[in-house]
Amino acid sequence: MAEAVCLTCLWEDETGKDVDRSRTSLEWAEEVGVSSSSIRRHWKHIDDEVSIGSQLGISNIHPDEFAKFANVVNQFGSTTTSYIWEPIHPANPVIVEVPFTSPQPVRELLLAIKGADAQVGFRMFSDGSTEAFHDEAAMDLFLQVCAEYQPDKIQLLGDMLDLPSQGKYVKEASFAQTTQLAIDYLHTWLAKLRAVCPTAQIVIVEGNHDKRMQNFVELNTLSTFGLKRANTDELPVMSIPYLLRLDELEIDYVDAYPTATDWDNATTRNIHGTRANSVGSTTSQYIKELPHINTWAGHTHRAEITFKSVLGGYGEPIESYSANPGCLCKTDGTVPSVKGAIHSDGRSARTVEDWQQGLGFLYYSEDGTDSWPFVYRIKNGRTIIDGQEFTARNLL
Repeated sequence: MAEAVCLTCLWEDETGKDVDRSRTSLEWAEEVGVSSSSIRRHWKHIDDEVSIGSQLGISNIHPDEFAKFANVVNQFGSTTTSYIWEPIHPANPVIVEVPFTSPQPVRELLLAIKGADAQVGFRMFSDGSTEAFHDEAAMDLFLQVCAEYQPDKIQLLGDMLDLPSQGKYVKEASFAQTTQLAIDYLHTWLAKLRAVCPTAQIVIVEGNHDKRMQNFVELNTLSTFGLKRANTDELPVMSIPYLLRLDELEIDYVDAYPTATDWDNATTRNIHGTRANSVGSTTSQYIKELPHINTWAGHTHRAEITFKSVLGGYGEPIESYSANPGCLCKTDGTVPSVKGAIHSDGRSARTVEDWQQGLGFLYYSEDGTDSWPFVYRIKNGRTIIDGQEFTARNLL
């Protein structure tokens, strides 16, 4: 259940301390004894009257946060040339401009919004033009919906990066020099997601394509595995969380695909998934395997949901479900796949993949007694949720 009273405010009153931004929300959460998202909600509700829209185009962001973020940009923004020799380096921090965000509504149940398989990546051609694997309209709609509904949790169920250059399959010439473009693009999109949902817990569950970076290092340059900057406890420099600067955005990353799992409660798990049934439902396979567990999974790029009821103790039914929110990538043959092909100039050939774009909603209780899943289709830059239509805008 959502908090009715701000526990952080009560803690401030009892201790006389000010939970300010001199420390991260994770550090404060450990001392106060609440979640990091509770700390961020606390900061939001005390800052509701403060706006720096003239500087960022966003409301509800404290000037201290803007100053800290601007300082990071000043520190790193001019160092691009020093990284030219590196084939891949962390994305430069960005200051995003987004529309006004809605306040978090009062809900009886918690809300998690699910997205998957953006496959962020590019082909680059000799004339300097690019062809994106991800669908900008679908990714924009995901931002809009999250901004409108202000979920308690946002889960990205893997393969947010495609990383074709680090894959084990034949490399296309147009993949060269595109990894940095993908890292920079996804970091910018994630920064916008954090900006429009400042209080939400955001989690990325590692997928098989995200795992390609670690596999690439292990197969080709094993001696560099785990290397960090000197005298730091930072993440390895070739890890996805480090390259995307997820710590600065306060985004959690669950690694170790295929075991990577994030739980909403004791009965609902979120994975990327390993199954892909080309002739039938993949969600039915998960639910047949584990009928007592609810599963959200990506991987197949198909929007679907399957329910199942089995006999429980004392003859009571146990109902569970398995759902896939669909993908945020293109479905027209642009994404490298078994079914895809390229023309002699390196550009992708158009085809129809059996994929569907979409996103998922889960209204749930922490004790697992309530779990209400929904999958909403995205088609041609449009989606309809609760009767409200969202249309993609040019934000990316």
